[in-house]
Amino acid sequence: MLIKICGLSDPESIRQITDLHPSMMGFIFYAPSPRNACALLPRIMSDIPDDIERVGVFVDAPVEHIMRTVLRYGLTTIQLHGNESPEICRELRKPWLKVMKAIGIGENIDLEKLRQYEGSVDRFVFDTATAYHGGSGRKFDWTLLRDYPLTTPFLLSGGIGPDDAEAIREASASLPMMEGIDINSRFEIRPGCKSPELVKAFMEAL
Repeated sequence: MLIKICGLSDPESIRQITDLHPSMMGFIFYAPSPRNACALLPRIMSDIPDDIERVGVFVDAPVEHIMRTVLRYGLTTIQLHGNESPEICRELRKPWLKVMKAIGIGENIDLEKLRQYEGSVDRFVFDTATAYHGGSGRKFDWTLLRDYPLTTPFLLSGGIGPDDAEAIREASASLPMMEGIDINSRFEIRPGCKSPELVKAFMEAL
């Protein structure tokens, strides 16, 4: 199961999480976010091994800005968290650069919207729908995904905490297109700084 640790912006926390070797590490390049990583020096990310996906999270940013950031930080995956169209996703997607599209889920799933992105993204990230860009720290009803009909795999996100390993294992048994999970705020000491102890214990339990 893929494990993405998102919202990293503290240099020492980045080093500690790198040592735990998750599948993906996420950096939010969106100024209003309390976990904004725009001020990070590129050399801080240079020690991340190549087999850890370096994910840049963007919100309705121009393609040129995204690509400059990709090259500056050596990103290998883009996560789009705004209203980006399938056309934008296809423009950004490269043989060497994956694209993930975050989709907020409320009381139901808009399958017609999802179908528009089939073939344009490598993965979805299903998060809890909010009025704002970014996480809410709350879960949505994971059982809504049991009849997921598409071929695009996804990460489960939204309010996942240190005590959720067993629930995630149970959910994954009925969600064949679920590739992994995306964790963030419930593992923090403060915004942008993760607790290595909490993350390590969770990864071992999972």
